[in-house]
Amino acid sequence: MPNSVVVIGDSPIPDRPSRDLVIYSRNSGLNAMYMPISRISVKVDKDGPLTVIRDRPFKVDGIFLRSLGVLIDVETFFRRAITIKLLEEGGSVVINPLDGLLKTRNKLETTVILKSKGLPVPDTIGTEDIIYAYDMAKSMKDIVIKPLQGSRGYGAVKVSDADIAFQIMRTLLTFKKPIYLQKYIEKPNRDIRVMVIDGDVFGCMIRVAPNGQWKTNVAQGAVGKPCVNIDKTVMEIAIKSVESLGLVYGGVDIGEGKDGYVIFEVNGSPDWAELTAVTGKNPAKALVDSMIKRLKA
Repeated sequence: MPNSVVVIGDSPIPDRPSRDLVIYSRNSGLNAMYMPISRISVKVDKDGPLTVIRDRPFKVDGIFLRSLGVLIDVETFFRRAITIKLLEEGGSVVINPLDGLLKTRNKLETTVILKSKGLPVPDTIGTEDIIYAYDMAKSMKDIVIKPLQGSRGYGAVKVSDADIAFQIMRTLLTFKKPIYLQKYIEKPNRDIRVMVIDGDVFGCMIRVAPNGQWKTNVAQGAVGKPCVNIDKTVMEIAIKSVESLGLVYGGVDIGEGKDGYVIFEVNGSPDWAELTAVTGKNPAKALVDSMIKRLKA
């Protein structure tokens, strides 16, 4: 009987990577399907805790965990996290593991971990003290204010005036949001996205921003170009970043600053449509191979 694998995401309808994972899993002989995490419940009774769908026990051999959700409240987050934790503790192989994925969802924690491992990151402040943040914005001069949890460049604002930054930060605090700011790193109008899977570089691309734009996210209009003669150091930084966060795979965004390379972000559930188009290789196949290897272990 084939192993059962479920791709778990936040959306009722699977996104492109989730569809790819289901297709490649089925092509490899696995019994695969997509499941929104909102459909999986936790039940606790005399027999103990378990995961269920409409009171039917839910247990699978492997899980590709794509998302717990971004625009959700803390209570929903807690419920979803314990759901995945129960599945992990029940023996399901989870890629990426819950702990690693949660680290990447918290940009401040990611930055702290990477720096502690000796990896290059921008100077960063995480605070709820607006006076301190204002003083740091003045000293850094050019800063980027970001959501602590987010992706695709949504909500990231580049500011060169500390008083404008003050107004933005005050608004964040009004809505009970923490302040997360980084020193802006001057770089060419591009960065390097490196996809790492199981400790090896699967592929990379140069993401070129639109004219006059500083964001290099594909979702913000950037275009992927093939990597040519990429420094070996970039690959080493990317591999170490993914390993430091306890991930099986990750997309690492690396900039070419005046003082050397710097890591802007590590994505534990990256999109890969542009990378696939640029490299001609779909990461889903390698991820399914990684899952099969773990299921056989």
